Amino acid sequence: MGRIVVAGIETTRPEFENQVARAMTGLARLGVCEGSAVLLLMRNDIAFLVAAQAVSRLGAYPVPANWHNKPDEIAVMLRDSGAGCAVAHTDLARSHLADGGVTVVAVRPPGAAAEEQADQGWIAWDSLLADSEPHAGAAVPQRGALIYTSGTTSAPKAIDRAAMTPAQADAMAESQRLTYGFRPGMRALICGPLYHSMSMSYAFTAIRTMGGDGALFVETRFDERRMLELVERERITHLLMVPVMFIRLLRLDPAERAARDVSSIEAVTHSAAPCSREVKEAMVAWWGPVLREFYGASESGPVTLLAGEDYLRKPGSVGRPMAGCSVRILGEDGATLPAGESGDIAVRNDFYPEFTYRHRPEERAKLDRDGLIATGDIGCLDEEGFLFLRDRKKDMIITGGVNVYPAEIEGIILERPEVRDCAVFGIPDAEFGEAMAAHIELCVGVDPDLEAMRRHLTDRLAKYKIPKIIHFTEGLPRDDNGKIAKRHLAAPYWAEQGRRP
Repeated sequence: MGRIVVAGIETTRPEFENQVARAMTGLARLGVCEGSAVLLLMRNDIAFLVAAQAVSRLGAYPVPANWHNKPDEIAVMLRDSGAGCAVAHTDLARSHLADGGVTVVAVRPPGAAAEEQADQGWIAWDSLLADSEPHAGAAVPQRGALIYTSGTTSAPKAIDRAAMTPAQADAMAESQRLTYGFRPGMRALICGPLYHSMSMSYAFTAIRTMGGDGALFVETRFDERRMLELVERERITHLLMVPVMFIRLLRLDPAERAARDVSSIEAVTHSAAPCSREVKEAMVAWWGPVLREFYGASESGPVTLLAGEDYLRKPGSVGRPMAGCSVRILGEDGATLPAGESGDIAVRNDFYPEFTYRHRPEERAKLDRDGLIATGDIGCLDEEGFLFLRDRKKDMIITGGVNVYPAEIEGIILERPEVRDCAVFGIPDAEFGEAMAAHIELCVGVDPDLEAMRRHLTDRLAKYKIPKIIHFTEGLPRDDNGKIAKRHLAAPYWAEQGRRP
């Protein structure tokens, strides 16, 4: 029948579909209809997947929100999206939606005590499902989620994609299936937040593909030991990961790693951050040639894929364009650059419907490059058409007239076993115009060792690439997509200059 297990709570695929159909009826009764929007404010929960699917099938926009955001940030999303309804965990509704002016459908969080109930005036999620018959209305064109891009320099922008016909939805789903390497009978695992667009895409494509013998597991958070135990026990075949997860796995004792059976793994998809050659080689040596790296953006969807023998043959690449996708490297004048020359990356995925930024069409127009979308990244294509990333254009640092890419320095810092994560960014410098600062988050219980870090960087980097400031911290700020918010880190350094970073 197919299994869906989220936060340890299991349901079957038929029961999931039944819940979606009942949620459609209940939400429609609350006024959710074509073109409207519903905020989703939950940790990983089966209710998140049910609500997102129900809203989409009603022709409305699911609006997934990062529950780490502050109440005023959630308020901005509510106003901008026009959401009149929110499906939220009870505690998050109390802390974030007290003054939201929206209809609240309250979900008891997984593991919460039985007395954790909806407040007066709210609608309990369980009651909404129990009191509703399965939806029997005619199918309408589905809409994707209203995804808000990070708003570290300005108000966040919502990606508003055109409604899809059934044929378009099928084509988009097939493109995603090929990206992830899915097949019927697969057993997939997600350890990241469902509010992230990549996790949502992976989850719904898995549910669509798994068939009667397959399964989808969604954890509440990433824990390297728990993940390996789950892979072994449930014979996981497919995983969605990010490079920092690889790094934490590789830091486990070799004997502990060797004790776990990971032979069931067929495909591990990763993206969202650079992955060093050393990490790739170590993971392939452990798990075999199962890793798949893709590159894309929330606006475009995935456009390149690196897999199979190419994964180690082209270790610095993020792959070649997939079927129906285009990639060009553009110079400052907009002309296409030859192989080997770095420039602005522009892409297109023909399977993804056209989009705009809600209420900000002028921002969408700025990205157009003769039918392609400017990603804001810098990179180059080699003679075989493989794409190599250099860095985000906005993150590039010019120090003494030399371009420095923070991603390279961050990769070197992450080689240190005591480092959990890091961010390198530009700061003002009287002599060189800009210098580098590195904010480093250490693993729990580790004492900072500035001299050891400086020796490591000096051994691996040219002198001009070594950060002027190295700061150790207990945690790094993150934006709506879970990426480190470098602008927040850089702002205090630039404030004295009267400039924004």
